[in-house]
Amino acid sequence: MSLDLLENIVVVLVRPRFPENIGAAARVTANMGLGALRVTAPERLWPDPMQRMATAQGQPVLEAMTVHDSLNDALADCMGAVATTARQGSKRGRLIPPRSAALQALERAQGGKVALVFGPEDKGLTTKEVDACSLTTCIPTAQASSLNLAQAVMVLAYEVRMAALNSQGHAKAMPRKAASLAELDGLKEHLKQALVAIGSYLPDNPDHFFRPFKNVLDRAQPSSAEVRALRGMARQILWLKRELDKND
Repeated sequence: MSLDLLENIVVVLVRPRFPENIGAAARVTANMGLGALRVTAPERLWPDPMQRMATAQGQPVLEAMTVHDSLNDALADCMGAVATTARQGSKRGRLIPPRSAALQALERAQGGKVALVFGPEDKGLTTKEVDACSLTTCIPTAQASSLNLAQAVMVLAYEVRMAALNSQGHAKAMPRKAASLAELDGLKEHLKQALVAIGSYLPDNPDHFFRPFKNVLDRAQPSSAEVRALRGMARQILWLKRELDKND
């Protein structure tokens, strides 16, 4: 895989509280050769502390940084996203080590943009925001349960760069167009509706019971054509349920 793929890796900070961390993340993005920095609903966009922490190296990244209203908006053009979390548990889904996450992110970057997603300093990403991503990673620490935001960005960015360096000359062919995050989200919602319609899940909390299917779909990296085929199946299930209801 070529180092050029690093241009397809973008850093996304969700509701960052401190401008210093935004500036430090810009510096990391530049130093590791990643494509861009995006922030969603930042608490403080103060130029001076951001520029001071970005230094001269990160200044171009800071100037090109885009601000978004929501995580979904920031991920709209991405083919994949890696959520970072310090919390573990069933609601966090399947956690993979940062090194594995970096390699998978780089592989997906062959098909388009991939985001490294970091939550706010005090609370981290919500379960809904984690679910909006295709992979979830947890940086192992000895005592403290979480790292400073800029430190966490550095760990993931470094691992992605090392994955690119280690994989040079071993590029994998991409014979198919991988589905985008938006396409996968549409498929998941469609399948949930179909499973609720046939009584597999109760309608009050389908997200919890759908998680195993979500994990399988995220790992499978289906193509756009495969997503359309699966949505066709969901559409047929919903149509048949409506027809059966008419005859009751």
